[in-house]
Amino acid sequence: MMITASELSAILPLLIPALGACLLPLAALDKDQATVKWVRGAMFFMALFCLAGGFFYITRLWATGAQPAYGAIHMDRLAQFAGIFVLVAAALAVLQLWDHLHQEGWVKGETLSLLLFSAVGMILFVAASNLILLFLGLELLSLPLYALTATVRTRAKAFEGGMKYFITGAVAASSFLMGSVLLYGVTGSLEIVAVGQALASRTPDAIALTGAALLMMGFLFKVSSVPFHQWTPDVYEAAPHPISGFMSVATKGVAILALLRVLGAGIPAPGSLRIQAALAVVAILTLVVGNLAALAQNNIKRMLAYSSISHAGYILLGLVAGTPAAYGGIIFYLVSYLVMNMGAFGILTCLGLVGDKTTFDDVKGMGWKRPDLAIAASLCLFGLAGIPPMAGFYGKYMIFKELILQGHVAMAVTGVLASLVSVYYYFRLPVALFLEKPTEKAEREASERPALRAPLAGAAVLVCGILVVVIGLFPGTLYTAFAWRVVTDTFPFLR
Repeated sequence: MMITASELSAILPLLIPALGACLLPLAALDKDQATVKWVRGAMFFMALFCLAGGFFYITRLWATGAQPAYGAIHMDRLAQFAGIFVLVAAALAVLQLWDHLHQEGWVKGETLSLLLFSAVGMILFVAASNLILLFLGLELLSLPLYALTATVRTRAKAFEGGMKYFITGAVAASSFLMGSVLLYGVTGSLEIVAVGQALASRTPDAIALTGAALLMMGFLFKVSSVPFHQWTPDVYEAAPHPISGFMSVATKGVAILALLRVLGAGIPAPGSLRIQAALAVVAILTLVVGNLAALAQNNIKRMLAYSSISHAGYILLGLVAGTPAAYGGIIFYLVSYLVMNMGAFGILTCLGLVGDKTTFDDVKGMGWKRPDLAIAASLCLFGLAGIPPMAGFYGKYMIFKELILQGHVAMAVTGVLASLVSVYYYFRLPVALFLEKPTEKAEREASERPALRAPLAGAAVLVCGILVVVIGLFPGTLYTAFAWRVVTDTFPFLR
């Protein structure tokens, strides 16, 4: 079967990182200790090279306006944005992994390979226009993440976290697949658009409603929304810091983008499930539970995990508003969230806090050792709190504004109050870094440790801190260049 140049251009963004993922495990064949440093350097360089190759190819498609397709894979504006989003997040994770895995003493090629396979699955998840291909993308992104959670096998919590993620993920995947099967049985099609049209032309019945509800549950699990959020704190705590950051950003982002595609196609049928009311309840519960639980955490990673749950609530509020401007706000929010969360998780690696040493007591006074990185991470946390003029403020502003314009004033007020509550727990880390003195035990352990160097993780955190400020100072540029173009080109019926 011949494949045309246009069809090839639709799958190259998947093939480039997939090729790197297949080649990276070959590095494990070299057992010579004399060359191990060179082999490790080559592995990380190859991973970054493949991510950069995919990134530049997708940006070329974006610049030319081409939106190629190959079968059920549609590399349209939404998929191109998802590709750029995922590859940038993966590149920041790879930079942080170089330092983190050396600190853990567990540098393995399969870690990078699994990360690239997961990135491929994420792009496929958003590019798929067929329910079965959507499910395959979901599994391809999820299975490597289960293994990545337990990748540092010397840690006691790693296996437990990986198994917990696998079991709960299997339930979500089963729900997603069963929903797809029921919708196929009702409509006779697996194409997302055709399923939406068939549902709109018929009276909703119990099977169609059940199928749509099960499908939505699969998405809400990946978003970490309440009541499907229980796995999130334990899994984030068990995984290496860069992997936790990558999961919190990329998994949530592609789940939201794929959900936008499904909702845009009319699944579930308008009015059949009162989808807006259901999303409103889930969004408010997610906001309240995420923020209140984050207040009580003494572990920084668990605090950031509950923070990620609360941010899912903000994003879901954008779906409740349902306007083109709200969809644009969601896209803008995701970009801001990427740099803010990768910077917040990255500071832990920069300070050498591996394993279970991730409590607020462990970081007391450490900001003065690397003030530049601590300030950059603090800027990311201020952005997560929604403090102007940081990037996170404008993402929330766009969504709250659309909620008010659509008459959902109470939900907008709830979102503002939740943001005010979050200021307390986001400020705990900068306060601990700069204003609190370390304990005698922590000072003694720090003096016994060799001097820490984390150049690549530090560079990633600095870039994130700078971007949080730049995006906040020039929000219109990002919104016009990316967010609005995704909405107008992918969802023209919303105009």
